[in-house]
Amino acid sequence: MLHEAIDGLIVRVKDAGDHDRYLSVLTAEKGRIMMLSKGSRSMRGEQMAVSQLYTYANFECYRKGGLYILKGGSPIRPFYELSSDIDRLNLAAYLCEVTCELTDEGEEAGEMLRLLLNSLHAVGRELYPQEMIKAAFELRAATVSGYAPDTERCAFCGCEHAEEAYLDVMNGAVICSDCLGKRNAAQKNTGTYDEIREADLLCPVTQAVLAAMRYVTAAPPERLFAFDLKEEEDRHLFSTCAECYLLSHLGRGFDSLNFYHAMRQGAERKTK
Repeated sequence: MLHEAIDGLIVRVKDAGDHDRYLSVLTAEKGRIMMLSKGSRSMRGEQMAVSQLYTYANFECYRKGGLYILKGGSPIRPFYELSSDIDRLNLAAYLCEVTCELTDEGEEAGEMLRLLLNSLHAVGRELYPQEMIKAAFELRAATVSGYAPDTERCAFCGCEHAEEAYLDVMNGAVICSDCLGKRNAAQKNTGTYDEIREADLLCPVTQAVLAAMRYVTAAPPERLFAFDLKEEEDRHLFSTCAECYLLSHLGRGFDSLNFYHAMRQGAERKTK
């Protein structure tokens, strides 16, 4: 029986019986794998330290069929600080759920693992505003998965500095307001205006937002969050665009995201 040592991050946990747990572990080389941790639900369990959600560790295991059996290991980065704040915990849950959607067993996942680790670190240490971490993660996750938008210029006229522009979400392109008006007029004249307009998903963007999007899609992993949007409106537009873009291209929503938003909105109402 071949024993292995694998570095990975626990992105999902499922209880099994009274004492055991199934761990969904994201690794760079093997993608997302399933691992059985025996006795880890016991406070005295030897594997408890390497079987907690959001723990990055070196796992000692062996494979039995399609399942890895955990024998031991040592934590590398436990991310304990996430559990000290409900918003951090909820955001971490959403980031991990998105990662599970975009990864699978047997598929190399080094970029997604690094993105998730950097994002959880930024959330846990409160290095940047949560909405900026979340948006940067969403846009970079889409980019890593092959859905990067082209934000350099208007897809129709090539203008690079339009005062008013929109992100055409489903086409992954930018369209300036002048070209949007001309396109809508042409569609209206041909009788296809209403049908196509209903299919459009357009997010308004400013030049500052477009610059942030360009940065996030191309920045070195270790510098992903090193950008700034000084205006509150720009931060809101960037956050809205990134979320809309990722969810639209995945074609689904996430319960963890709905819960994250609901909790933050509830907290905001209480402070008013």
